[in-house]
Amino acid sequence: MTPTTSAIPDALTRLDAGWFTAVLRGSSATDADVVDIAVEPLQITGAAGELARVRLRYDRAGAVGPTAVIAKFRGSTDTQQAMDAALGIFARERFFYDEVAALLSVATPRCYFAGDGDDLPLLLEDLGGLRMGDQVAGLSLADAERLVDVLAALHAEFWERPIPGDEPWTVSLRDPIFGGMLTQLIASGVPALRERYAGRVPERVLAELESAAPNWTDVLACCDEGPRTLVHNDFRLDNLFFRPDGTPVVIDWQLPAHTRGTQDVAYLLSGSFQSDVLSGAWEPLLRRYHDRLCGHGVVGYAWEECRRHYRQSLLYTLAPGVAMLGAMAIAGDERGLADALVLRTLRHAADLDAFSTLG
Repeated sequence: MTPTTSAIPDALTRLDAGWFTAVLRGSSATDADVVDIAVEPLQITGAAGELARVRLRYDRAGAVGPTAVIAKFRGSTDTQQAMDAALGIFARERFFYDEVAALLSVATPRCYFAGDGDDLPLLLEDLGGLRMGDQVAGLSLADAERLVDVLAALHAEFWERPIPGDEPWTVSLRDPIFGGMLTQLIASGVPALRERYAGRVPERVLAELESAAPNWTDVLACCDEGPRTLVHNDFRLDNLFFRPDGTPVVIDWQLPAHTRGTQDVAYLLSGSFQSDVLSGAWEPLLRRYHDRLCGHGVVGYAWEECRRHYRQSLLYTLAPGVAMLGAMAIAGDERGLADALVLRTLRHAADLDAFSTLG
């Protein structure tokens, strides 16, 4: 989570209509010529890179081709650059769209061009015409059911199987660089945690988080004991769009991981549901996820094991929100995204006694 992106990337200003013509023709997106472009910065809270919408005008009326595309570059802030240098965020997403996206059952934006992120962008389908998820407003039950079905299909496909691709492009929770960075980010947010949430969540869960924060790599190790599959690793409502028929389209494949599937489920439900709805919805939805996993051929994964893994995965899902209170704080946060991520998940973790799963 990083400050709002609002400036047009410098590299984008050097690309003209001829470049877009070549790229879109090369990806079979159009057979027309782009004769004019108009660039708009995208104000995206929490963006790990710099984004802009590029509107396109063709040489003839009725030309087949996208009327707008999304251009994505590496981030330019100190925090964005540090994360990209340590974790290879842009390279992972580039590899995903270039090599992996077409292999998955889950719907993702079409990629027209996989640039280096410095001089040339990752050029993606503009989903602005679709219904977008709103993390703060919260998740509906109908959308939640669709999403756990999507996760079950994705996770079953790679359940205890090799991840596609000839090079390591997924995050390992046991990677010392990843673990060290996450521990630092959590530690940076802990001082603000009590100041902001004392009296709003049980004291016990605040104390447990404060105690675990300095050794967060131990938490990661517990959450990574298996079974492993391909997970999105940032599966929350702000990263989801819905086609008119309700089909979810998943964006932001920057830090996919090879770990437990309940990590995606816990992140979705704990941060994207209003707390009063979550208390009665999480278990039926988790049961639905487990049933769908089994229906897709996953064997030897008992319901009680899945339930315990979900409780433990809530600990992992606390990390992004706590980091937002510290080193990755969002300026202003007018939407209340920090509360959506942290307060809801803290309450849910307390209700399910999530820290007791570490014992």
